[in-house]
Amino acid sequence: MFKDEINEEFMDFKEANEGDFTWWNYVNMKSDIHTALGFAKFFYPDIVEVEGCFLLKDKFSQKNFSRWKKDYQNNKVTIEKMMNLYQVKDFFHINVGEEDLRDQIQALGEALRKFWSLSFKDRFPNRNIVVSVFEEEDGEFFITVHEQ
Repeated sequence: MFKDEINEEFMDFKEANEGDFTWWNYVNMKSDIHTALGFAKFFYPDIVEVEGCFLLKDKFSQKNFSRWKKDYQNNKVTIEKMMNLYQVKDFFHINVGEEDLRDQIQALGEALRKFWSLSFKDRFPNRNIVVSVFEEEDGEFFITVHEQ
């Protein structure tokens, strides 16, 4: 999915342990069961269906839904794309320093795309749910979901 070198801290731990350090060791050291459960929901997000629209539960807002519905004249695909749109770097904007995380943000976006796609295919096998990650002209990465 991505190379270990994308995480300098992981590589430092691996080197300090003479190569005998795994991602499981890293997660065990850096996190706890509560955070792990949060990430399970993060990579396998809950869905709500509102008026036939496929929407990420943790992103849902009735106010925004009503606005997008009106602005896009009930166009289901466009409403879903806008309601489910999220800037990838904003998932972890609170715990970020000043370093350039462009490669890490892109890798996270691709990981989310892969896992969300698998989760939707698992739960909704007869529906064509599309998860897209794209880069805007300003270099920012976004993720969105819609049903085709």
